[in-house]
Amino acid sequence: MNSALPLVSVVMPTRNQARYIEASMASVLDQDWPHLELIVADGASTDGTQAVLEAWQRRDARVRWH
Repeated sequence: MNSALPLVSVVMPTRNQARYIEASMASVLDQDWPHLELIVADGASTDGTQAVLEAWQRRDARVRWH
């Protein structure tokens, strides 16, 4: 990441959106701003959303989730 540029943080709330979360995350992360992070706030999903978030976090350092 280029730390000379401002960091853009996108916060995405979610709950039980496993069907849609991957496309939503890809949409954010596909932006061309080089200093970007995505923070996903999960509301105790029970439909597999957390597994999707874990997989994304392992492969892209810009992703964090809580």
